[in-house]
Amino acid sequence: MTIDMHESRRRAAPDIIVDPSTLFPPLSGVGYYTREILKAYCGLPGHFPVKLLSFRFFLKSGRRPPEADFERLAESWGGSLDVRFRPVPSLVYGWLRRRGLRPPFPLDLFESGARKIYFFPSFVGEPLLRAPYVPVIFDLGFLRYPGSQQNRDHLYLRRYLPRALRRASRIVVISERVKKELQKAYEIPADKIAVVYPAVDHASFRPDIPAEVRVAVREKYGLGGGYIFSLSTLEPRKNFPRLLEAYSLLPDATQARLPLVVAGGSGWKNEEIYATIRRLGLEKKIKFLGYISETDRAPLMREASLFALPSLYEGFGMPVLESMACGTPVVTSARGAIPEIGGDAAVYADPLRAESIARSISAVLEDQDLRTKLSVSGLARAASFQWPESARVLADVFKRVA
Repeated sequence: MTIDMHESRRRAAPDIIVDPSTLFPPLSGVGYYTREILKAYCGLPGHFPVKLLSFRFFLKSGRRPPEADFERLAESWGGSLDVRFRPVPSLVYGWLRRRGLRPPFPLDLFESGARKIYFFPSFVGEPLLRAPYVPVIFDLGFLRYPGSQQNRDHLYLRRYLPRALRRASRIVVISERVKKELQKAYEIPADKIAVVYPAVDHASFRPDIPAEVRVAVREKYGLGGGYIFSLSTLEPRKNFPRLLEAYSLLPDATQARLPLVVAGGSGWKNEEIYATIRRLGLEKKIKFLGYISETDRAPLMREASLFALPSLYEGFGMPVLESMACGTPVVTSARGAIPEIGGDAAVYADPLRAESIARSISAVLEDQDLRTKLSVSGLARAASFQWPESARVLADVFKRVA
């Protein structure tokens, strides 16, 4: 009998079981990374089969609304759904999560002999008894800036991340900076950590977005001839109070010509942002768009005179890279992984000094040669970050675990 070696290898391939917690809408940067890296991975020849986890609860075992969404998403990649039943009521599970706890029931407690690798794209996943797994660590902000997170998330990571890292077969991080921080904080061997960079959808984020699309987005949000743009969840690490202070230091003529437009979810611990607006009298000069759709991100970035994100800390800095891909000049900070991402294609300011941020913004707005240089170098820099290349690195991680 002839043995089909390719078929034999295919049958022996492990399933990649993905925790979908980051994929609940509205998507954050973590959710966007999860979706795009898995989409690119599933486009590689010979990839291991991918299955999205979906949970049903004890006493409420019907098909939940997110299940259909996850099934469609998995099928769009050529993957499938893996439905599990939680042995606790949904109210109990919610109560545990609100207190920074996770249910003490291993996901693989009743596993069959099939080979599986669990992929947890949000730091820490469900408990496992014996199956191999790969977590993704996006940053160590909860250690660097412990007051910047919601209390339950801080407690959750403090409690579970150290044991998750010890138990992990391999660890994925999104920048060399996070890799170094992880090695230092938890004494993780370098060969256990793989850097799988985020990338940009270059079909969407590009300088030649059609004029009618850009005009439509400006009209949708009531934006005029130009603006300074910032995009991020409103939370302490993004340093919005100092960006507001810096904006107030710009010349009156600049403020009259270019409002500060901020997009992103309302986040947490953001009271200081609104207090700063009132203190500086900026109510009529700042425009908050709230959470914006993915289709609006690129046109808003392309139409901006400048993108500003003077973060206190970033594990990567996706909006910085996206703005560069649109050819928009960027002012940001040299904190965390941002210099690793931006290279010489951005202007860096001291995020602790509003005067430094204001000077950097003014320098870019007033110097056309600098603006042109940043636009050209930004496009080149962004072009070096590609999802297929990142997916190949992730595929190598899974192969090593298998």
